[in-house]
Amino acid sequence: MALSKELCGILVAGAQKERAAHDFYLLAAGKTEHSAARHMFKRLADEETKHERLLQDWANQGVCPVDVKFPAVDPVLMKRGKAKIDKTVQAGTTDLEAVDIGRDMERKAIAFYADSAAKATDPGTRDLFLRLKAEEDKHLALLTDLYDYLANPGLWSIRDEHGHFDA
Repeated sequence: MALSKELCGILVAGAQKERAAHDFYLLAAGKTEHSAARHMFKRLADEETKHERLLQDWANQGVCPVDVKFPAVDPVLMKRGKAKIDKTVQAGTTDLEAVDIGRDMERKAIAFYADSAAKATDPGTRDLFLRLKAEEDKHLALLTDLYDYLANPGLWSIRDEHGHFDA
């Protein structure tokens, strides 16, 4: 079933958001001091790459109208995006601040995919967006767990008996 250009545009926008999240988490992993935070940021960067590929594959496998394709990566756009990330995560950015920036990004991703699922008329597309929203929900929970641990490791424990960032 062919998707509308609007939904295909959402797929493209989602992939771009996933790429930006990947870039942020990779940069944060390189700048963080705590090994658990570094591990978490690398893990999230890998997962965001998987999300980007999933969205690209969905759009490029004939589901979208033939004239809707993912644009080639624009090096100027990528340079601007990296500059924005570099401005956000500076040398003085603490691990807690980086985790909090990640949590904010995940909240925005959750809202984006929830909104995208609501707009989708095709059940497969709606399921894709809901699946991505659920994964971003998990990312937010992991980052919240990590934030709590970094903020107060002496009092930290597994919340509600669920898995946590180093599980």
